[in-house]
Amino acid sequence: MIRTAPLRQTGARPRTPPAFYGPPLFPPERVFFPQALPMTSQTKAFLYAGLTMLAWSTVSTAFKVALENLTPMQLIYVSMATAAFFLLGTMAAGRKLSEFRSLSGRDWRNGILLGFMLYLYYTVLFVAYDYLPAQIAQPINYTWALMLAILASWLMNQKLSARELFWMLFAYTGVLVISLGAGGELGPLHPAGMVCIIASTLLYALYWIVNTKSRIPAFPGLVICFFTSFVLAAVTLMVQGGSLLIPLSPLLGGVYVGLFELAIPFLLWGMALRLTSSVARISTLPFLVPFLALFWISLVIHEPIAWTTLLGLSIIISGTFMQQRIAARRADGTNS
Repeated sequence: MIRTAPLRQTGARPRTPPAFYGPPLFPPERVFFPQALPMTSQTKAFLYAGLTMLAWSTVSTAFKVALENLTPMQLIYVSMATAAFFLLGTMAAGRKLSEFRSLSGRDWRNGILLGFMLYLYYTVLFVAYDYLPAQIAQPINYTWALMLAILASWLMNQKLSARELFWMLFAYTGVLVISLGAGGELGPLHPAGMVCIIASTLLYALYWIVNTKSRIPAFPGLVICFFTSFVLAAVTLMVQGGSLLIPLSPLLGGVYVGLFELAIPFLLWGMALRLTSSVARISTLPFLVPFLALFWISLVIHEPIAWTTLLGLSIIISGTFMQQRIAARRADGTNS
């Protein structure tokens, strides 16, 4: 998922959301509650953040459904094209295409590099989802935030406290619980799938470290990033002898992933960040996503949710939450 990284861990300052985020074309109080009194900015922030979480919670199910009719590379090809052209159209509607002219050569290189990294990330992620049950791949993929903290400590000289290390190790025991427990209830887990899902956490953490150091504006940066991934996927398909023409029914699955995994959550989350009185008031909401995702996994693709999945996911989320809480307090200079 394209999520807002826990920037306190990487030592970067949270970026101000692009000016394009407001005012929204469709004020939420008119769309959802037409007879209600005008919402406060904070209420709108919670609404936009909630819609973002709802979108993110469906994507693990969407991956499995789409991969029934598409190869992992076809899914990258369709979803990245959808996201790139959707955001490009959004920029055009907001008369923001001129932002591309202000980009430096370094900005373009960074955007292309990030697109290449995103291409690698989604390649291994979709292969993992192709091999593994969604309830296994989705919780393990959520440990990317822990991997980010580990890599930041090595690559950016950001030391981890003993308490942070404890909670990180605690969270990773959840991966063991899910992996070992699922082997009994869901059958043997494909080794290649397990390697790919672990690799996805490494690649996504690296993506965010590079992205944090990049100063490319958000909207044109993501368009370049998604378009680069789209081109790489198209070239890969042609080299593999695959067709670039996707039938309508499978195409819709890829379009959904492009919209609700990549493009729309970026817009909604940006609006939430712009409207909230404090980022801390909405920053814990993403921890609800994996549990809501299990509901969709069970309802739509009828995977029986193993008790070890629930236990392991609870361990992962609680450990990650505590580690990030300690890191945030340490960054603020308060006691943890």
